[in-house]
Amino acid sequence: MRVEKSFLKWVGSKSRLIPQLLPHLPSGRRFIEPFVGAGNVFINTNYDSYVLCDKNRDLINVYEWLRDDLASLLNETKSLFDSRPDFYDIRTRFNDFTPILSLQRAAEFIYLNRSCFNGICRYNSSGKFNVPSGKYKNIYFPKSELIAFSNKLISVPVELVRADFPTVIENARFGDVIYCDPPYVSGSKNDIFTGYTPGKFDSATTTLLHNLLVLAVRRGATAIISNSNNSLIREIFNDFEIYEIDARRSVAANGNRQSAREIIGVLTPEMI
Repeated sequence: MRVEKSFLKWVGSKSRLIPQLLPHLPSGRRFIEPFVGAGNVFINTNYDSYVLCDKNRDLINVYEWLRDDLASLLNETKSLFDSRPDFYDIRTRFNDFTPILSLQRAAEFIYLNRSCFNGICRYNSSGKFNVPSGKYKNIYFPKSELIAFSNKLISVPVELVRADFPTVIENARFGDVIYCDPPYVSGSKNDIFTGYTPGKFDSATTTLLHNLLVLAVRRGATAIISNSNNSLIREIFNDFEIYEIDARRSVAANGNRQSAREIIGVLTPEMI
């Protein structure tokens, strides 16, 4: 099958897992993604409507410009890729200015994403983007991917939500399909993920996610989750049907990019 790719480089992107994930996504009218990230699942599915949510304000800002004014965003972004300003100058400007969700900031976010090390999106506790520059001879301008993403955004009803995950899960209703790809935690209860936004995602947060999904399924929704395959995650999602899959690492600190075992968990109203 042909897999469409996002215009963003994203750690944990589901682009490589689309063929393994799609068979577990049931039919439904409304598709809810509380952790939309790069949007690879969104652009490779066909539901009647979508709710795309992310806590990352800059990410949702880009999506809003893609939906509302593609031409302006393309022109602003292309000017950066054509002129190739110094990465650290753009990063400093991005961090020093009040984060008004502007066209310029949307373009700079895309430029930083395509130029930084491995496309990592990471903010420190002060809300500053702190990923270093990558070593690229050429920086790819994802024009066709931006256009394709914009076309998908305007082809179906899409609600863009800039919020943490409880906001949209608590509003899920009968017949909704909720797909969650949260920040992964390791098998340690003390493990804390930091990165996509200022803040943390740990075992307690993952347990909260589970509990909210169970409540949504009791209201008639279907919940699907992706996560790392370890005993802690299996314990938290013990009432989900668990499927093991192979996932190639996109980033590895030790250089090992071999496949890692992950899980897809499914919970339907019939299982409650």
